Amino acid sequence: MHTSHPLTLVEWTTRNASRLAAPGLDAPSDELAVLHRLVGDARVVALGENSHHIREFGLLRERILRFLVRECGFTVYAVEFGAASGRAVDAWVQGGDGDLDALLMPRADGYPGQSAEGRDALRWLRSHNATASHPVRFAGLDVPAAGGSLAPALEPVAAYLADVDPGAVRYARTALDLAEPLAGGSGLASAYARLTLGPGPQDRLSATLGRLLNRVTAMREIYVRHSGHQAYERVLSDVWAAWRTDQMQRAMSELLSGAPDAADLAARDRYLADSLLGLLGRSGPDTRIVVTAHNAHIQRTASPEGSPLPRIPMGHAVAQGLGTEADYVAVALTNSSGRTVRNVPDPAHPAGMRQSAADAPEATPDSVEALFAGVPEAPALVDIRALRAHARQHGLPEPACIRMDDGFLPLPSLDAYDAVVSVPRTTVTADLGD
Repeated sequence: MHTSHPLTLVEWTTRNASRLAAPGLDAPSDELAVLHRLVGDARVVALGENSHHIREFGLLRERILRFLVRECGFTVYAVEFGAASGRAVDAWVQGGDGDLDALLMPRADGYPGQSAEGRDALRWLRSHNATASHPVRFAGLDVPAAGGSLAPALEPVAAYLADVDPGAVRYARTALDLAEPLAGGSGLASAYARLTLGPGPQDRLSATLGRLLNRVTAMREIYVRHSGHQAYERVLSDVWAAWRTDQMQRAMSELLSGAPDAADLAARDRYLADSLLGLLGRSGPDTRIVVTAHNAHIQRTASPEGSPLPRIPMGHAVAQGLGTEADYVAVALTNSSGRTVRNVPDPAHPAGMRQSAADAPEATPDSVEALFAGVPEAPALVDIRALRAHARQHGLPEPACIRMDDGFLPLPSLDAYDAVVSVPRTTVTADLGD
């Protein structure tokens, strides 16, 4: 007698994945229609990537951004970029003067300054806004300079206080002076710089930032009366950015010295989440946000004890903060083969690490990437929620990791994401070189 066996997860993916056009901007207008069902009425859709600096991910995310704006009515494009510096970029995409490269590059404030594809997405947004009846806003969500410098956040704070509370300017200026020797191209560079300091200077910086945070929160009503609510909320966000950056740098320094605390490492993700939730709170009920960030930031799940990543990533905090599961949709992007980025820590490098192109490792049998073995010919999108239901209905083994740069990250993948897009072969962006 013939016995029917349930489809394996690879077989299910092969049968049910939606094939997409090759990464690029000239795909058929209806090829992303599957996203309508996946996205539904979500207020936030997060688009990930398993590594920064990947050309195909940038092209595909821009294509999805265009679709979500044009076909689904999304109104904000929010990215892994310094929140304070992002205001000037928002003015530019609304038609303001200035040079985009000059706005993005000097402070290395993160994506989209990392890639030509990220910059092209902003150029499209500016072009779209020139004729749109409802222009799309841009928002940076991140701590300044990827955690490498307090200056992009504290300089506007000092300027604000000089007008509304001159007696408090000394806190911002003292913090800037104390933080200046720690500045680098990323939070990792600053963490290395902290290893050369004793606890005294670091404690003085943290104490000064604490005084500044107390001053700005305690004087709320006076500040709002003087400057208005919007200006106050901006400066409060910037003070929080500086405080979170200091905490993040300290935690990374402890990690480098062999005494990590994964809870403290979540300072950056907490700021990303608070920035996003705050943006929604200040916006109208029709606001819908497209977020682009690393897969590790957008995941729905908390990281387990012992993980090399923060316990509470942005996506987990946002999903919990929105309250309704359908309001947050996380779409991870990964690849089957090709080139990826290798990050090698280097305290002598301005960014604290050397980045280079490397071959993507072969998919392990328990990886998300192994699911796509039957669809090697084109990018494929799989509804992880449906795949999860099939796996658990039949008690099938689930993927236990997903590619991250040139390695694999342990992760309950079917709970972490709502959808995954796999690109058959990737190359690195021209900015990194090969």
